[in-house]
Amino acid sequence: MFASIRHAVARTSLRRAANIRTLTDSAVADAVKETAPDAGEIGLASIAASPSALSAASSSTPVAANAAQAAADIHIPPAEDPLLHLLTSLIMRHGKRQEAARATTKMLLHLHAFTQAPPLPLLRQAVVTAQPFLRCRQFKRAAKQFVFPMPLSERQRTRTALEWILDASDKKGGKHLPERLAREVVAVLKGDSTVLKKKEEVHKLAVLHRGNVLRPPRVPRSNKV
Repeated sequence: MFASIRHAVARTSLRRAANIRTLTDSAVADAVKETAPDAGEIGLASIAASPSALSAASSSTPVAANAAQAAADIHIPPAEDPLLHLLTSLIMRHGKRQEAARATTKMLLHLHAFTQAPPLPLLRQAVVTAQPFLRCRQFKRAAKQFVFPMPLSERQRTRTALEWILDASDKKGGKHLPERLAREVVAVLKGDSTVLKKKEEVHKLAVLHRGNVLRPPRVPRSNKV
């Protein structure tokens, strides 16, 4: 009899525990559903919270794409370009670098007005066309003239080309240096400048005395650099 009573008590306790588990699980599920926001609300909240998402969405418009393309097509020379820095140093007189920098800027503006093209690549092309690859040192020894060809470094070639272009621009007509310099750069690009003739003469003289490169003569102390 006692065994049957124990079995009955155990069955009723198991039924109550199962009912308690099911009730707690359903309550937790309902609470989660009530507290969790909708998927659309999550998307709107994330877009409103992140400004990068708004900018990305706005940049996808055709107007923004056209503006970005127009900004990419503008060619602005860098502030510290080595070629412009060297040209400004050669133009500078009496330590007035601001005036030389303004003259360089005006020269680029004139060059753009003459060619309707980005001025800095044109200036680079003109310098590369005008620069010599070597120079000829001349000296006398025992009443004889010697010519000794010497190669130039990249900076020396660039400096020589800019000096020749500046010297040739001084002989052109015009009151202002930037305009004369821009016209000389255009003449170098066209191939009708005196700078190219000077470069050809230097190369011809170096080829004529190319034997002194293999057997260089003794240079007097007064002519040594």
